[in-house]
Amino acid sequence: QVIAYSRQRYRILGETLDVAVGNCIDRLARLLQIPNAPSPGYNVEQLAKRKTPKNKGGHPKSLFFCTSQAVTPKLLESGEATPEDLCFSLQETAFAMLAEVTERALALTRARHLLLVGGVAC
Repeated sequence: QVIAYSRQRYRILGETLDVAVGNCIDRLARLLQIPNAPSPGYNVEQLAKRKTPKNKGGHPKSLFFCTSQAVTPKLLESGEATPEDLCFSLQETAFAMLAEVTERALALTRARHLLLVGGVAC
């Protein structure tokens, strides 16, 4: 969630529709059988870094794969995507969406400070 505190009230300025970003990363890690140590997010990030520079675009199905146990295996089996592709797409899509709503919230509230909390922020 992106939340602002003003006039002794909290206002929700943005939130995910179905699953939190951290849970989405964890779910992809489980589907790809990526180890939990030191954390699923760290390991997803390492795989995303291996994506070849010639193909840095997001995967066309990137908005759907992280919550679908049916789509991800099909993409991998067909060769349409690699684990690196999916990790890169998840990071690019999810973090771009978070950055966009955060920038909008900062502009709307004219806030001078931003506090990031939670595992994804880490």
